[in-house]
Amino acid sequence: MIEQQDLPAYIEQSIPELSGICKSAQCKNPYDIARQMIRYTGDQLKAKNVNAAKKCLALAENLYTSGSNVIRNAIENVFVYSFSHAFLHEEQKRQNLLSMLPQSLYTVYRKQVINSHL
Repeated sequence: MIEQQDLPAYIEQSIPELSGICKSAQCKNPYDIARQMIRYTGDQLKAKNVNAAKKCLALAENLYTSGSNVIRNAIENVFVYSFSHAFLHEEQKRQNLLSMLPQSLYTVYRKQVINSHL
């Protein structure tokens, strides 16, 4: 299980560029890191760097499936929740993002959409 104190090293090993962004933003907890992850993913998609975006989505899935409850909550309530707002006025880009989601994160996303009555 990935614990909160192990998260910075895990990010560094998985996506060094994201680790640098988190250090610059002075991320102090999994919620701060999840916010930077969604920004990073969105920036990569805007730059048409699909492989980097997929790598971040895979990292999010791994954190969601293997992380502590705090990490799981951060991924669910910050990272996945942001998909509803990502590319709000760009339906095709949002659909592209959703099509890349790993199954576990897509299931969480669908549950959130259904429960939000949108």
